[in-house]
Amino acid sequence: MNPMNRRGFLKIGGAGLTMGALSPIMGNPFLSSALHAGGVGNPKKMMIIFMRGGNDGVNTVIPHGDSSYNTTTRPTLFVPPTPAFDLNGFASLHPQMQLMKDVYDAGDLAVIQRVAYDNQSRSHFSSQQFWENAMPSIPGADQVEEGWVNRLIDTNPLLANHPIPGVSISNNQQVAFRGDRPLVHMRTLNAYQLGTSDIDLKLVGAAPGVSNNGSGLLGVYGRDPDASTYDPQLRDVGVAMASSLDALTQAGVDENAYVPANGAFYPDSGNNDGFDNRLLNFFRQVKNGAQLLKQTDCRVVGVELGSFDTHSNQQILNGSQGQNLRGLSRAFHSLRLDTQSTIWDDTIVIAVSEFGRTSAENGSQGTDHGEASCVFVGGGGVIGGVHNCDATTWANGDMFSIGNMRYVEQRTNFLTIYAEIVERHFGASLGVLDTVIPGWSGFTGPQYNYLNLLP
Repeated sequence: MNPMNRRGFLKIGGAGLTMGALSPIMGNPFLSSALHAGGVGNPKKMMIIFMRGGNDGVNTVIPHGDSSYNTTTRPTLFVPPTPAFDLNGFASLHPQMQLMKDVYDAGDLAVIQRVAYDNQSRSHFSSQQFWENAMPSIPGADQVEEGWVNRLIDTNPLLANHPIPGVSISNNQQVAFRGDRPLVHMRTLNAYQLGTSDIDLKLVGAAPGVSNNGSGLLGVYGRDPDASTYDPQLRDVGVAMASSLDALTQAGVDENAYVPANGAFYPDSGNNDGFDNRLLNFFRQVKNGAQLLKQTDCRVVGVELGSFDTHSNQQILNGSQGQNLRGLSRAFHSLRLDTQSTIWDDTIVIAVSEFGRTSAENGSQGTDHGEASCVFVGGGGVIGGVHNCDATTWANGDMFSIGNMRYVEQRTNFLTIYAEIVERHFGASLGVLDTVIPGWSGFTGPQYNYLNLLP
């Protein structure tokens, strides 16, 4: 399989829509618009938050129990135990992460330090590709535009005719969502949805029947494929787009009418809570994702937060990392409140970044590209706790343990976290695991041992 030769891209400019596409392999080319329902198979859901730029894991989940973390190694970036938030007597959360600590105290958050992969790349592009395509051990895979989420959805036969199983809410479709199955990409819900006017409804149209050709997009793209008329790739994307638009309309999804539950708060221009426009855009993505997961049978949503590349003037509280971590904490806290009465027990929220940063502060009061970083996994079914950052798993001096003693060495390969979620949350078999994470069954070593994040 060579996904790089099978990329297609369709842009419907008038409707403000963009969808990544690949060659068709769906058993039934027509996607049903029955979106609700409670139950296309396993009801488990997930939101992925990608922290782009390389998050400084040492100042996120702080190893206060390691004497190497001090004002000598981090003159302007050292965070004392107070005002940080103690987790286990060894590790602490960054002082901007009060709301994340609340989720942790509720038992709904696993905090995982020292996560990376073998032969870690320090290139943003390559490492982000690996985290999204789940192929870090395959030569040349940093060029593969096929994502693990797409494979996860595509291997589930119960989702074969599902109109909107996964959605990338981001400026560009995330690699994790690209692949053989056309999946929705949107910048915002408002930008993707059609209205309810006669013209809008006519555009979507109706699927072909026994004695008629249907109408609109569903009619055109829902017919039997005719290679002499148009490319099957275009057809599959057209069907997916029309079906997803129809499904959102039928489900009554309306961004402007959405009211988060249980007092959950997503900052916006009306009440920005001190966040800038960059973070307000992130909160809108998260809120849109929560709405899709709650109001539809969508299974996986991906959002992203940038500006973690802190080479200079990183600061503790007011730099981009401090504000990002405050925003990330707000997102986890709001998602928990918003979904607590409905889907929280069946939902995973995972936050990842492509690599960590140098253990020592550089000469520009920042940090450079490093090795391992931290991952957060939240949800009502998650077994809360701290992993790889306590006196039994972090020896004194481990802050400088690899790369000419410049970086934190991995203890857990990120694929291990993915695999546990795919198997224990989504109920996949070993055979499916080997498809979603190519080569999984052949990986050996302690970095591939499950952390028991889930029952």
